[in-house]
This record gives sequence, structure tokens and C-alpha cells, in this order.
Amino acid sequence: MKLSTLITLIIVLVCNVGCLSSMALNSVGAAAGGAPVSFENSGGGKGESFWIASYDDVIAASLRAGEALSLETKEKQIEKDQAFFRFYDAKKEKVDLFIERRTDTVTSIKFDVGWLGSAALGRLMAGQIIIELNETKSFHEDWSPIVND
Repeated sequence: MKLSTLITLIIVLVCNVGCLSSMALNSVGAAAGGAPVSFENSGGGKGESFWIASYDDVIAASLRAGEALSLETKEKQIEKDQAFFRFYDAKKEKVDLFIERRTDTVTSIKFDVGWLGSAALGRLMAGQIIIELNETKSFHEDWSPIVND
């Protein structure tokens, strides 16, 4: 019995070592309340998300999020249907954002903090983008629960 428990524990730990846990990344969406955002872990410090918000609004919210977190913008490339931002904190931890227009109302962001980077910094950035989009009422759908009186 003890051997099977130990083997199970080792398998679970091996599956999660060095990766951005999908449960942790998905918790950003849960913490955001009614934000229409979907997150998925890609492994290796990478994650992908889809946002029910226009491309231009997500670009603006991403830049405001970087400013709100006092991150330094090292690279900024904005094109018609895709953008790339590289942000650094004071300890030189990076978070890269690759933003793409998917439809008029759906935008994707790929987050990359690197294999040894801080997954928490990526989650914090995503959470701040959600806050920025909520403040400007930029989400196209309201996913807040319906309250019956």
C-alpha cells in the first residue's frame, strides 16, 4: 500500500515539475469573477488564453497592465492582427505576450515566462489585464451570475 502511494505521488510530482500548472493558470479566470476569459497551460512556462474582447482593447489593456504593475517594456511590436510585448520587472524576470486577433470579438494571448521564470508573474499580468478590461467595460459578454429576485 505504501509503495503504491509513493509511486502515485512521484508520478504526480513529475507531471507538474517545471511547468505552469493548468490548475494555477485556470485560477486566474476564477479569480476574475465574471470575466469571459479561457486559459490553458502549454507547459514550459507558457500558457494560452482567449478573451471575448476586441484586439485593440486587449492591446491597450495589456499596455496599461504593464504600467500598473510598474513593469519595463523592453519590446513592443504592434501590427494589424498581432502584437508582441516583452515586459521585465526589477529583478529581470520577463513575461512575453503574443497577442492575436482571432475574430472581431475574440483575441488570444500567449504568455511566456520561460522555463525558469515566475509563473506567478504571468498570472499576475493576466489578472491585471482582466482588471483593465473590466474597468473600461471592454468585454463583449457579461458572464456574471444572474441573480433572481
